[in-house]
Amino acid sequence: MKKTLLFIFCFLPFISFAQENESFLIKAKVKQGSLMLGGTISAYAYQFTDELSNSSEIQKGNIIQAQMKAKNGYFVLHDLAVGLDISLNHVSKKITSDTEKELLPDRTTYLLAGPFVRYYLDNGIFGELTIQSGLLNLFPSGKKYNLMEGGLGVGYAFFFNEKFSIEPTLAVRYFQQKEDDRKNTTLGPVLGVGIQAYLLRKKAHVIKKAL
Repeated sequence: MKKTLLFIFCFLPFISFAQENESFLIKAKVKQGSLMLGGTISAYAYQFTDELSNSSEIQKGNIIQAQMKAKNGYFVLHDLAVGLDISLNHVSKKITSDTEKELLPDRTTYLLAGPFVRYYLDNGIFGELTIQSGLLNLFPSGKKYNLMEGGLGVGYAFFFNEKFSIEPTLAVRYFQQKEDDRKNTTLGPVLGVGIQAYLLRKKAHVIKKAL
């Protein structure tokens, strides 16, 4: 009996620490069946090469773009979400090559939509892959372009309570604007911050038992 009490007394601090640490490690876990609702605001700048707007020469310049995303998903497994990503994009373009600036619109707004996949680690860091598509109509020229966008990035979900998080993100974005066999492509980093609501999300110790 004395040996049992001595064992418990010696190892009680370690057991308590393990329980506290366990809660800390899994606080960002999201259980299967949860819903994710929210969005992200981001902005980025990069250089571009355009073969579409002028058939006789290639245009080069700089682009500044702002983006608002609505991101809604469902957790098909613990920490693994799939869903729909809808983004509203506004682009400001400046031509730096020797060409007529008025041949290109200075500002363009368009809508993209497509699926995304996101996976969370125990510490709140997540990875995400998105693929979107859309159509751009330019007026009064009547030109139509097929749009495609892909993004691969990482972020951190800071849960300030059980259901809501603030999520800074950093991603690499590929964008393609295509007409027939000609295309305009851009590639560059994207820095953003989002707010997400996680509905039906359980507390960390409940999720731990389910895993």
